[in-house]
Amino acid sequence: MKIKMKVNKIATANENGSDTMTYAKDSVYDMSSPWQMKLATTLINNGQAESVAIETTKKVVTEMETKVEKKPESILKKVFGKKK
Repeated sequence: MKIKMKVNKIATANENGSDTMTYAKDSVYDMSSPWQMKLATTLINNGQAESVAIETTKKVVTEMETKVEKKPESILKKVFGKKK
């Protein structure tokens, strides 16, 4: 889950809570591990952050012209003059 901070907030920076960091206003943070998701949920519920929608990218594929190889006429047809 990604969150965008609405205010500056000092909170835990690791799973054990032994380090802290300042989560800056208007910054987007990727909260992917379970302890980060719990922190993100708390910040969102307290109104200090908002959830950011996941951006999806689409790849546009266009059809390309394909070159069709002509099959060479067989030698037998050339000898007898027959056409396909």
